[in-house]
Amino acid sequence: MKGIIITSQRSGSNFLRHCLNSHPQVRCDGELLIGGFIEPPRFLADRRLSTKIYLYIAAGAWRPVRILENFCARNDAPVLVFKSMYNQLNNKVCNFLTHHTDIRVIHLRRENLLKQYVSKMLLGAKRERRWQPHTTKKVPGVSIHISPTAAIKEMQRVRNQFLEFEQLLSHHHRIELVYETMINGQSLSNEAAEKICELFQLNPAPMHCDFVKINPNELELMVKNYDELASALRGTEFEQFLD
Repeated sequence: MKGIIITSQRSGSNFLRHCLNSHPQVRCDGELLIGGFIEPPRFLADRRLSTKIYLYIAAGAWRPVRILENFCARNDAPVLVFKSMYNQLNNKVCNFLTHHTDIRVIHLRRENLLKQYVSKMLLGAKRERRWQPHTTKKVPGVSIHISPTAAIKEMQRVRNQFLEFEQLLSHHHRIELVYETMINGQSLSNEAAEKICELFQLNPAPMHCDFVKINPNELELMVKNYDELASALRGTEFEQFLD
């Protein structure tokens, strides 16, 4: 059985990928369409752009249909899954998916679009290493300036993309997972695990990941100009995401 996780950045997709890989019947390759299954050289570990370029070339990412055909031909695990960000789902990929409704879908989203955007912006902030999107231990907190205009634009974009792909993949067997209710410590919540096992017809088994949360829960600790941001969002549809 084949599956895909579709989502946007900073929605917990890597946590989910590691949880899926902890199940004995599942293999989840990461961002297959841009070489997520390839291990880059160690000297690129802290260099985000260089790593992306290396993986793109090594994977042959300019030929996404061939990548998908090869994926569908594999049988190295009972359930094979990969994940894809919305911006990797170009017209060729979307056409392939709509003609392969046997590929089951996990549509992952984050309820708090503002925290998702702030987390995305914090990716560029230096912590212990130049680029550190995930960690298995606590790291120093950082804060940045957030443009209210850019935040609103991004929240609108992510919301609209979710709705667009819900419609596009409406004929697939699919489930929706939400970041805020999917995670229970370093494991999937019971509800999320049950939905995944039902979707892929898996035997129940613990699914866990050793990641720890990088950012604090409070926006004030991540956003230097929180008062300015809060003032701009009050009275809008996104006010609900403020602390």
